[in-house]
Amino acid sequence: MKARAAPDLCASTKGIIAEDESGKIAAVIMDSWSKSSCQIHICIEKMSVLRHGLLEEVARYVFDTAGRSIIIGVTPSNNEKALKFNEHIGLKEIFRIKDGYDMGIDYVITRMDRDSCRWYQHKEAA
Repeated sequence: MKARAAPDLCASTKGIIAEDESGKIAAVIMDSWSKSSCQIHICIEKMSVLRHGLLEEVARYVFDTAGRSIIIGVTPSNNEKALKFNEHIGLKEIFRIKDGYDMGIDYVITRMDRDSCRWYQHKEAA
């Protein structure tokens, strides 16, 4: 996984790791915390983690434990697989920074709000 996602760690970096008998199969890193949001970085080796609660745990951590209301994604526009995955899990494109990653490659800014997150079971309803 380090070869696929090598984030720079800072004091506020948090993460959730999914493991099975073969070892680590997914990692979700959260950083760039503000009063209302954090950025999210996802690396998945086995997509089965989606059926076994990984994103529910991430939503519970960000929205309940950390008390934030927005998850933000920043993805290069040439990473079509990641953009399709982001859309699948509910991250909505809100803006593009032209040439933000490299000349000819935009940064795609996405967000997921607590109130519309399908992975989050609201405390009131729980």
